[in-house]
Amino acid sequence: MGVLNLELIFDHMGHFGRLQIFLYFICAYQNVSCGIHYVSTIFMLITPEYTCKPPGEVKRAVFQNVSHWRLEEILTLLSPGQKDHISVELQDGEIWELTRCSRIWRENMLHLDYEYDGYEHNISCSDGYVYDQSKWENTAVTMWDLVCDQKWYADMIQPFIMLGVLLGAIIFAYLSDR
Repeated sequence: MGVLNLELIFDHMGHFGRLQIFLYFICAYQNVSCGIHYVSTIFMLITPEYTCKPPGEVKRAVFQNVSHWRLEEILTLLSPGQKDHISVELQDGEIWELTRCSRIWRENMLHLDYEYDGYEHNISCSDGYVYDQSKWENTAVTMWDLVCDQKWYADMIQPFIMLGVLLGAIIFAYLSDR
């Protein structure tokens, strides 16, 4: 069947009209939602500013020698990539330095200063993390604490989704040809 015969069939049946336009947009509609779904992981996996959660109730906090803010308010001041820490005094008098991925217990509990040269104990964040919720209330990262040593889980979600799309395309293409 040549091109000329195909044109004769279109002349008899009708060329690209309203029905074909309608069918095109019905098929394109599902592709738009699929694209939005792929891009949504970018927003679901966003990592807000965070710090290690203190092991008790915070009495007062110091960040760069400013002490009149709450811990949640200080989180908005942290700069990404900087080695800042927050010094906190707990209700029981213990003093801790909170960093992104660890907390440091100060042996000398006399003064709550930002700079400290005394003996310290470095402890992992076993109680979780405190997140800046001024921009995003909940993300997958904040719900499952996918930061520090578990950050690679968040980094692998998008590649696994794309691997599923690839395998689904291969499997269902094969099944549709049967």
